[in-house]
Amino acid sequence: MWLLVIAALLYTCYLASSLILPIVLAGFFALLLAPLMRRAPLRWLPRAVSAGLLVVAMLGTIGAVGTFLAAPAADWVRKVPFVMRDAAPKLQQMIEPFNQASRARESLGSLTKEASGGNGAVVVQPPQPDLIEAIPGVLGPILAVILLTFSFLVFGDDVLRKLLALRPTRAHKKLTAGIVQQIQSDLSRYMLTISATSSILGLATVGWLWWLGVPDPLLWGVLAAGLNLTPIVGPLVMFLLLSLVGLSQFDSIGAAMLPAFGFIGLNLLESQLLTPLVLGRTMHINPLAIILWLMLWGWLWGVPGLLVAVPMLVCLKIIADHVEDWKGWSRLLE
Repeated sequence: MWLLVIAALLYTCYLASSLILPIVLAGFFALLLAPLMRRAPLRWLPRAVSAGLLVVAMLGTIGAVGTFLAAPAADWVRKVPFVMRDAAPKLQQMIEPFNQASRARESLGSLTKEASGGNGAVVVQPPQPDLIEAIPGVLGPILAVILLTFSFLVFGDDVLRKLLALRPTRAHKKLTAGIVQQIQSDLSRYMLTISATSSILGLATVGWLWWLGVPDPLLWGVLAAGLNLTPIVGPLVMFLLLSLVGLSQFDSIGAAMLPAFGFIGLNLLESQLLTPLVLGRTMHINPLAIILWLMLWGWLWGVPGLLVAVPMLVCLKIIADHVEDWKGWSRLLE
């Protein structure tokens, strides 16, 4: 029965992702910003005004960073074909001892022959989607997340009090209130800590790449900080990106791999020393559980699923800590 319930929930999350995902994202943004509303001077202002100021500040910060990095990011996007061209010979040299280069060339040749049809046939490319037509599909969920975040900040406490009033006994109300309060405090502390340590990692990455002479180190530092919010997968993606950048910028393979391996070293210091030192052992979760959880929600919701997967797992562990029948699952996740 439980397997059927879980399968139905996952299918619902997949089928109604356009409806559920903005609610989940807005909920986590609200949990992240809610503690700031209880601090001076925002605590003395009306809730609507405080929530509006926080949402505007968050959007302004994201917009300022995006505007500042838009030009170098667009420049790198235009240079992708040249980066791949410059990195290809070095990649071929690296994999030559394993006899992979010849197989890759043979596979590429067979694919090219099949694509051309061998008889001069013209391959018709499917029409590319119009950018203007795609704007409403992107702008709608963003506006929904902004509006829902504001609404959660303004009306979230009132809704919580009404939900608690529906609980049958005083013990149930106390248990539910304790779970919600711990989720708010622990998840906010977790997200703020991860954001702070990721920012430190981004600054260290900027310094390392600037010392090596890699172009646009600030762009890669911001990208490293953002990808670090997704454990394991984010740093791996950043390692691959810096490997390609290094192979396109430096002549020798040893020098080309310095940006990527230097970032991995900084990431290990951040994840194994700095974050546990600040966060403590209370929020540690089994790495295998994190990997499986990321695979699940990345498959269901794509990149947004990867961003919200770990906070959802943290919430699930907090609930399992408080519910007696779920204590075994809590110990499994530790």
